[in-house]
Amino acid sequence: MEERKNVYLSLHKSFVREGIEYTDRATGETRTFNSATLPKGTVVDGVDVGGYEFSPMFVNESRFKGADFRDIPLLANREVWLRKTVMGPDGQPELDEDGRAVKDTVKVMPAQLKEAVDAGRSRYLAERAEHARQASRAAEHEAPRAQRSVER
Repeated sequence: MEERKNVYLSLHKSFVREGIEYTDRATGETRTFNSATLPKGTVVDGVDVGGYEFSPMFVNESRFKGADFRDIPLLANREVWLRKTVMGPDGQPELDEDGRAVKDTVKVMPAQLKEAVDAGRSRYLAERAEHARQASRAAEHEAPRAQRSVER
């Protein structure tokens, strides 16, 4: 029997919506689904898939990153379909012949997706750290001037 391996994708809770209710058209039952949106700067094979969404079957509070993060288990051998509504030049969704919004779909393997999200998060944190360092240097540079003007 083939062993099922999971890849765990960790996203901040602001990128994950859980328990979204809908009514099943066939049965009339109320059901729920989850939705995850990829953060901007998530690049897979040179394509920025930030803003693309997918519907994970399971979403759990992160065991390692804390309550503000969600772990999403994905089957390692099953590709994830990322979808995004195509917007026209006027900022409105483009519609097909049936009046439904046109979706752009990108298929990606879970390991690639995890790597892209982790790399994007690393870039984001590095940019924030650099910005904080620059702000700190600027504050240190301004402090002696302020001190001198007070002494005069």
